[in-house]
This record gives sequence, C-alpha cells and structure tokens, in this order.
Amino acid sequence: MILIHFAPSGAKRAADLQDIYGGCSAVLCGGSPSLKEQPIHMFNERGVLTMAINNAAIHFKPTMWVSGDNPNCYEPQILLDPSIMKFAPLAHAQVDILGRKYYQMPNIYFYIQEPNISWEEYLAPRQTVPWYNNTLFVGINILYNLGVRRIILAGSEFGFSSTGDIYAHTTKLADLEKKWNLDLYNSLVRELRMLKPVFDSAGLQFMDCSQNSRINQVYKHITVEEAVALCREKFPEKMVDPGSLPHCSKFAPESIQKRIAEWPGHQVIGEIRREAVGKSIV
Repeated sequence: MILIHFAPSGAKRAADLQDIYGGCSAVLCGGSPSLKEQPIHMFNERGVLTMAINNAAIHFKPTMWVSGDNPNCYEPQILLDPSIMKFAPLAHAQVDILGRKYYQMPNIYFYIQEPNISWEEYLAPRQTVPWYNNTLFVGINILYNLGVRRIILAGSEFGFSSTGDIYAHTTKLADLEKKWNLDLYNSLVRELRMLKPVFDSAGLQFMDCSQNSRINQVYKHITVEEAVALCREKFPEKMVDPGSLPHCSKFAPESIQKRIAEWPGHQVIGEIRREAVGKSIV
C-alpha cells in the first residue's frame, strides 16, 4: 500500500507505513447510537490501538482516523488534532477546509482508491486501497496493511436505534438518505459475513464488540472490556518503579566539560570565537 504525504509546499511524498503495527490488535469503531451506552472511555487507555471511522472520533480520541468523504463533513477538532494519524482519499487532498488545503492538516496520509476489486483480492498486496463506496472496508484494509492481525469492530450495528437515531451524534438526514443508509448497512452486513473465508485465509482474526451485533452468527461477539483486554494482552499491567530503571547518561572519570570540549562542533565554535576575538583586538 502506497500512502501519500504532502510537504507544506504541496509536493507529494510517498510514505511507507507497512507493518508499523505488526502483530497488534486494534479496535475499528463506527458511530452507532449505542456508543453512548458502552464504556468507550476505555479505548483511551494506554496500549489500546484504535481507529475511528468518520465522525465516530467525536466520542473518543482514537489513535487513527479513517475517512472517505469530503472533509467538510467532519468535526474540525478531528482534522486539526496532530496526535491523531489520519487517512483520507487522495481525491480530496486539494479541497479547501478551515482556511487551508486538506493536505495541510497535521499527521494526514492519503490513500489511492481503486474500485472494482474482487472480494477474493480484498486483502491481497497492492499499492492502492480497494474502494467499495464505504469507509468501513477502507479501515479494515488499511489496518491490515499496517500489520494489524486482530480487528475488533465497535460501534457498528448497521441500523437505527429504537429512537430512530442512526449515529451517536446528531445528524440531519432526509427520508431518502435514511433509506440509502439502511440499504447500505444491509449490504455491509451481507458482505462482512461473506468475507469470513477471506479473512481466515489472510490470517486476520475479526471480532465484534458492538452492543447489538448483526454479524455475531459469523464472528465472535465480545464486550468492550474484553476488546480492551485483547488489545492490551501483551502490554504491562502497570508501570515499573522509575527508580529501578538505569540512568540514560553514561558517566566517566573525566568531567562533562572535558567531554564536550572534545566534540568536533565545539572545536569549530572555539576556532570561530578565537578568530572573532583576534579581529576585535586588531
């Protein structure tokens, strides 16, 4: 997978993030209404790798964020947060947003969309990201390319709540937009179920901790607490006593001033100073 990062001047740079999270587990979180009823504050614990889909990042601070639409659709605090690694379609890189170009947002990488990829080739090595008109499948593909081999879906119930809400955050949708979303969700459920053999063949373990899972007939359903525990299974339970750690400095019999005097840069600066003093005397 090739990702594009832009210099401030607009020059494109290829970025290699392949396998940076090799062997890790990650939570991939959508924005279903039930997020408000689950302990998603646990996603912010140390050692928990997370990726939020679109405006799901309103509800917690993720490690990563993935999008598929025009940046004007998203909460500005998500876009401007330098601590969140962001992934967006290259096709939107030049869009004007918040007084700048989209590519000038901090810590953002752009992926190249490629449509018409067969499901059998979904996780096969390639320079592009398969595009199925949905950000969920982009998130799974990017996480897999980053080296994640256990993905735990969250906040993805693929339907409306009992109160008619489709997201945990306020969103204005017309009737036709609601129908389009529901049709899309039904399609996503079918496709996710169908992808089980593809995931198994690629060595990807897929689970779901959404409160009202629609894919639990195929994938293991777990709680948020269990999801966090899986992400932290190789992470220390508590920090060690700082006093037990060796000091980073290397001590020697001679003084630190003598050591510094031997540095090449220090010698050059000394020569410059001597020359300056000599000129002032003359």
